[in-house]
Amino acid sequence: MRSGMPFGIAPFTRAGLLSIKHAVRDRYPQIKSGHFDEAIAYALGFDTHAAMLPVMDLAEKSGEMSALVKPDWFILRLADFGYDLNEMKPLNAFLWSLPLTFAMSVMATERSERAGSLLSPKAANDG
Repeated sequence: MRSGMPFGIAPFTRAGLLSIKHAVRDRYPQIKSGHFDEAIAYALGFDTHAAMLPVMDLAEKSGEMSALVKPDWFILRLADFGYDLNEMKPLNAFLWSLPLTFAMSVMATERSERAGSLLSPKAANDG
């Protein structure tokens, strides 16, 4: 396993985490929904899913925030729930293959476009 390296930067929103959940559980349906929730919270650095929820509420209210998800921590938490690490090795590889972004909010898209238009070089003949 690649220790300490992120597999992706996901918007820290319910929609972003739900995208990850669907991607993983569609491929690994043996992972119980509640176990996934606990494992993803752990992979984000929280001890429990319940501990993550108030922080997520604040993040969603304050606008777009991103979070680093670590697959090794995800797998470790699943092992805590009794999942066989040997069976989870393909999941670790799958997590590393996920795209870097999962769901962009409208606000994030708007901010990205605005930043791009303000920060991109202007043509010399552009007034």
